Amino acid sequence: MSLLRVGNRALEIRIAGSAPRCLRRFVARLAGTELPTVPTGQGMQVRGGRRTRLTVDVNRGEVLLELAAELAGDPATLEIGVLQAAARSLAVMGDGELALLHGSAVTADGGRSAIAVLDGGRGQGKTSLALGVAAHDGSLLVDEFTFTAFSCGQPCVVPMPTLPWHVRADMAPLLAPHTTERLLYAVDLPAPTTAGHRPLPLSLIVIPDQGLAPGELCETPASVARDLLRAAVTDHEAKLRDPTLDHVSIFSSAEEVTISGSLPAFNFGEKALDALAAVPVIRVGIGKPDDLPTSVAAVIRWIRGDS
Repeated sequence: MSLLRVGNRALEIRIAGSAPRCLRRFVARLAGTELPTVPTGQGMQVRGGRRTRLTVDVNRGEVLLELAAELAGDPATLEIGVLQAAARSLAVMGDGELALLHGSAVTADGGRSAIAVLDGGRGQGKTSLALGVAAHDGSLLVDEFTFTAFSCGQPCVVPMPTLPWHVRADMAPLLAPHTTERLLYAVDLPAPTTAGHRPLPLSLIVIPDQGLAPGELCETPASVARDLLRAAVTDHEAKLRDPTLDHVSIFSSAEEVTISGSLPAFNFGEKALDALAAVPVIRVGIGKPDDLPTSVAAVIRWIRGDS
């Protein structure tokens, strides 16, 4: 049995022996450890079928991901598809104490807090910027699937050390090594990976913005930040309902996803936006890949109070 753990929540992932070997290895690495029981009683099956489809039973806490035998796609695409289904289903089936945000997160203040680089609706530069910030005395927390707890008043990011980071060939060589792999784990990346497992209070939100000049910073008031953060709060729900919105997907249509039972309010709705907007939010011009060092330097200066 393999468990994908998020805080005190766990999803048992059972993968068929007939599944591609790359997927069996991938699921084993996602879990990190094997435990005899699932505290939450939530389970996910990955098995072969005549067609590719995802069924999420919210009431029973069960996920079925079927992969067509003739499913086209390289191993990374299959792995990304399984990861997307597991993380988003885990967020939906939870009891409301965690929200799933679209973005990456790293540590700050010597590991005492977290910085989240979230999607502001433009969808570019989050992973690169997070890797760059972490390279300056930070640690990697999570890429893409930023589970966040709101029960403590201040939003807290849950580290996910077993989840991989999605890298591209055009990322700065010092941040993401040139490789044919699209998914790299924290231990494979240059930034330190010393972050623990306890949730860290969110001290800063950074939104990459191609509408600004590379390295240009714009501190955003809460009233404006709330609208900018809506994409980060709603993106994973939208892609769970319609996976064709993903840049990389194993599905071909929204009809291949079925969510049975009533879907609870995803990500606390407006309450999550209120809590996130209360955290300092800055936009930074992201530019082209060659401009990344300029953008990273601007964020670091802001963190250190030099700007």
